[in-house]
Amino acid sequence: MKRQTRKVVLGMLASLTMVAISSCSSDDNTIEEKPIVKPAEKATVELAVKDVTETSVTFSVNATNATNVSYYLIKADQNGDAPVITQEEIFSKGTALTSWEAPIEVTDLEDQTKYYIFAAAKNKDGVITLIEQPISATTLQKIDVSIQLSDIDSTHERVIFTITPDGAKTIRYKVVEKTTPELTVDQVLEQGSNIMNVKAPVTLKPKGFKPETEYTIYVAAVSLTGAKLLKTAQAKTKSADDATDDGTIVFTNVEFTSSLEEKAGQKLAYYTLHFKNTKWQARFQLGALSSNADEIKEGKYILSSKRDPGNPGPERIADNFEVIDLQTNQVVKDIDYGDIIVTKENGSYKIAIDMVKLDIKNPRFKGVFQGNPVKK
Repeated sequence: MKRQTRKVVLGMLASLTMVAISSCSSDDNTIEEKPIVKPAEKATVELAVKDVTETSVTFSVNATNATNVSYYLIKADQNGDAPVITQEEIFSKGTALTSWEAPIEVTDLEDQTKYYIFAAAKNKDGVITLIEQPISATTLQKIDVSIQLSDIDSTHERVIFTITPDGAKTIRYKVVEKTTPELTVDQVLEQGSNIMNVKAPVTLKPKGFKPETEYTIYVAAVSLTGAKLLKTAQAKTKSADDATDDGTIVFTNVEFTSSLEEKAGQKLAYYTLHFKNTKWQARFQLGALSSNADEIKEGKYILSSKRDPGNPGPERIADNFEVIDLQTNQVVKDIDYGDIIVTKENGSYKIAIDMVKLDIKNPRFKGVFQGNPVKK
């Protein structure tokens, strides 16, 4: 009996040992390792103001690693500082963007008002990044004044322009060489010349400019509400050869030849003057009672409508004159009568030509030379 019991116990131990060995070698209970998931990269967001008007602000958004971007535009506080805004407020009260490649424009704002723009971005894990510093923008003042600059013209010494104002209480202007640093509206208002009549168009012809020089015309205006406006235009003065304001042709060169003749015991000098610039040339012969053929005698020389053939008499102009428009090569043939006045001061001559023409539309031929004629 004891021997049987012992066999049973040994059999049971053997069975348990096999079960234990089988359990230890089974693959069903192997421990599996979970994969490591990396967090999404942090989103970034930046803003930059592109344009500001009286009622709008335009800005750009630059965001990286972002799936959602929102901005919140709000007025500055009473001190002009940025209000305290949380990132949750930006998403709850702000404007969500579906795209931020193109500039964003916010309209219907108040003029002359400072605004702050906040922004926040979420990455794909929903982690929020708040902009480091909000950007600020101040809308412009509404301009309730206008200026038109028109009829820009010039002579060799004047700049000519017309100002047409609307709604201005103060207008000032300043004309400077184009190479001068750009002026501000306040500089023009402080330094410029005053316009008395601000209710109607006014044409100005300031004088004293250099020939063949580029100038900038500045016109500044202030409205009844204090709004300021600045307008500019460009002008270039003409050559010194061009006509003056009243149509007088400025001659830059005069050469002359001369001869002497004795009549009835008197010495007569004949001066043939050749006037020239780049656009005109003229020739006149003058007669004078003088024994000096080297210097043109001062005086008034007359061209009579009743021509005197041959050499001119004392203080007369011969009828063999010639005036040519070099731009058209046309000879001026309709001069009727006139005079040439020769004066001299401080060793320098002034010779003024004033001839009356038969042309009703262009009734005069006027010219002037200042300097020293050259004897040939």
